[in-house]
Amino acid sequence: MDRITIFDKNIPQIGLFSRNTPKGEEYAMVSEFIDYYCCKFLHDNRKNNLAVFIEPRIASGFPDVVFASFLPSITDTWNDCRKNIDVNDLKILSFLLQGGGATGTQLLSSLKMPERQTLISLEKLLDARLIVYKKQQWHPRDVRSIFSIKKLVSIEAKIGDVSKVMEQSYINTWFASHSYALTSAVKPQSETIRAFSQRGIGLYCKGKTFHKVVDASRLTLPSSYQSLQFNEWIGNRLAT
Repeated sequence: MDRITIFDKNIPQIGLFSRNTPKGEEYAMVSEFIDYYCCKFLHDNRKNNLAVFIEPRIASGFPDVVFASFLPSITDTWNDCRKNIDVNDLKILSFLLQGGGATGTQLLSSLKMPERQTLISLEKLLDARLIVYKKQQWHPRDVRSIFSIKKLVSIEAKIGDVSKVMEQSYINTWFASHSYALTSAVKPQSETIRAFSQRGIGLYCKGKTFHKVVDASRLTLPSSYQSLQFNEWIGNRLAT
């Protein structure tokens, strides 16, 4: 289990907060699924490591589980300044990664942040060696040098109400590369399977064991500042 890091408690020093859920049938199913996923990961993946986030607090709520497959080299070029990076900084970095670069004026008009905050964030990103300034524009460094997550899988679990868990899973596509629902239904209806497929949402069901009924569509990473935040949580935890 040396290749697996569990994030199930608050770690204020890296800005991570988790929710404690009362134990019950759903909690037991999620715990069992985490064991299943980790064992399968260790068997199938010899290259990457795995971070398991249990109910992390993000802008859209508390996803039940987020699995992040990442390169073991994540801390090779890590620096202390990255522990100071916050959500506002990551919003700017995400904007630059999506557009390839921007002037200060473009950042101000697009992100609507106060000028002082924008300048502070740019300075922090420079100190952390996440961006560069050239030809009168701010540019992100090569994403491969600053982002080590290869796969970011969100899991939303529900006992019974499949339609509700599908909506929750769809919301998670704003940060995940793969978004799945986990349900206790042994054999979902064909209409349910079709609805998941059309939305690109994956579905795991639990019978005697877990089985994947629908594959999730793969989305590009990092897709948002929240994708970047998971990377920072991992790096800052392992670098300490």
